[in-house]
Amino acid sequence: MNLTDETIENLKKRFSIDEILESNNFSFIRILGQGGQGVVVLATDNTGIEKAVKIMQLPTSGGRANKIKIDRLKQDLDFCLNDNHPNIIRYDSYGEFPKDEEVKTKFFYAVMDYYPQTLRDVINHRENYSPLQRLDLLIQLIKAVNAAHDKRIIHRDIKPENVLISGYHLVLSDFGIAHFEDAGLTVADDLLVNRNYLSPEQKIEGNALTITFASDIYSLGLIINECFTGENPAGSDYRHIEQYYPYLFELDNLVDMMMSYRADERPTADSVRIKLKIYNHDIRNQLDEIKDSLRTEMIDEDSILQTAAEDLIFSDHALKDLNDSALQKLNPNYHCSLSYSVTKDLYSNFIQHRLLAECEKKFTYESHNYLDGEYYEPLNINHKGEHKYLYDRMKEILINIGGNKILSGKILKLFISCKDYHCEEILREVDQIITYSKDNIIDVPVLWLVKYLRSNAFTFDSNFNGDKLFEHVKLVEFRENKVGTPLELALFENQLDSFKKRDEKLLTILNTVKKQYHIEFDQISRENYSLKFDNVFNAGSFDKFKEYCISKTEPGSTFEADVHDMLSNLKENINEGVIELIVSKDWDIEVTLRKIFINLIREGETS
Repeated sequence: MNLTDETIENLKKRFSIDEILESNNFSFIRILGQGGQGVVVLATDNTGIEKAVKIMQLPTSGGRANKIKIDRLKQDLDFCLNDNHPNIIRYDSYGEFPKDEEVKTKFFYAVMDYYPQTLRDVINHRENYSPLQRLDLLIQLIKAVNAAHDKRIIHRDIKPENVLISGYHLVLSDFGIAHFEDAGLTVADDLLVNRNYLSPEQKIEGNALTITFASDIYSLGLIINECFTGENPAGSDYRHIEQYYPYLFELDNLVDMMMSYRADERPTADSVRIKLKIYNHDIRNQLDEIKDSLRTEMIDEDSILQTAAEDLIFSDHALKDLNDSALQKLNPNYHCSLSYSVTKDLYSNFIQHRLLAECEKKFTYESHNYLDGEYYEPLNINHKGEHKYLYDRMKEILINIGGNKILSGKILKLFISCKDYHCEEILREVDQIITYSKDNIIDVPVLWLVKYLRSNAFTFDSNFNGDKLFEHVKLVEFRENKVGTPLELALFENQLDSFKKRDEKLLTILNTVKKQYHIEFDQISRENYSLKFDNVFNAGSFDKFKEYCISKTEPGSTFEADVHDMLSNLKENINEGVIELIVSKDWDIEVTLRKIFINLIREGETS
């Protein structure tokens, strides 16, 4: 927190911070957070270990409501002192200050391990955590909720700010308004929490006594979605995880169940825990298996293989499960920097099915007239040389294609049953079928391949050894020049314009910065740009840039924090005298830079 010295001194006096710390042999470092009736302080004990100390002012007047508040605080303190679950906050000790009964203003305090982050920090800086790292954290969170539910405790206030993190270890905190079965502290009109994470039934006034464990599940569903989308899902038309991480599409199904409007239709915490644990295990194994199958001497970089594996998991789902309307909305050039070709067995099988469909079409056309006494003379390969020639041409084509012999025999059987001029038409179609197929299933983006397979009614049948798409494709090329282009980034067709506009806006801003500070910039990955400041030829250029950025903020504001975050990803002296700043292509970064350089941008637009 960015607090003035005056604010810190006022808080110290109001909450007797120095006196409470001194009574426990702690030394003050800084204030971590504050609320209306409490403050959290970072301090060191007499061995130098950092601890967080939570100080809560007790109500000074009597009455049932204030007695309940005090009893809730004691309940939280007792539970967190005695519970041993690794994902629930544990208090080392707690006490009351001062001990003097005559003193009117009193405080409860609790000492606990220091967790430097909350889940809110993870959500706000999602780019620093891989999707699977976020999934690991969420599994720890559901374990904590599951453990609380096993003890018949409903937390009632699960939100990112109450989830503390150190490294990759997570704990659930703040059981101050939890419902402890048989405690008798919950009253009908309790509504004590952040409405953004309330279940529908919690929003009904006077309904607190009927709240069940399912309310916590609803809050967890909201948080799971937000950890991947960055948005609190409101209403029914919220963004799904699949829109940001297509290969995690199965998480959307779980979140939908957890966020069911009907409380009795939501899964239990134990069910969610088991589902997430199994899913985490399966998705990791599948990604590793696919990466190993795609790895070649030419393409061995793990980040490329990771993207390819993720894309193939989603593409298999798209091919088999998406309806035609949903599939049509996908951009066939998504991640077109990665190029795939089908294996020999898929190629052969696909061409065979195309030829079979062509023969069936002619056969069906001829069949319509048989009941009326009209019929077409089939090929007579034993007595007519020109018919034998047509048959041998088709047979040679099928031999060259390879594939399933029974399927080839079926094609020949249908072919020989057709009239000679229909057979000639089929043979003329063959060259076109093979040419078009090669253009659409060899050296193409994976969604291009999927959409073409689906448009030709292709399915993995019993002729295949394995029914997963990744088992029948090869990664053949990585085209670095396509990385990060709007065409490649857009998962959906309707995103193309917005991606193009966003890229154009960011490039306009970076060119403005380049002109002003004589920097060089280039795109170094799908997500990031590198800004290089040469302090040899332009002494102090980065310091001037940094100073200007900060000068456009208000001290202590959220925007100031955003600017500091943007400036933090720094590499000094990558070459002698060069400072490199890495900035992401996130919409947040574009907005931050635009706010800073808006006047310079306008000058450039009018000049």
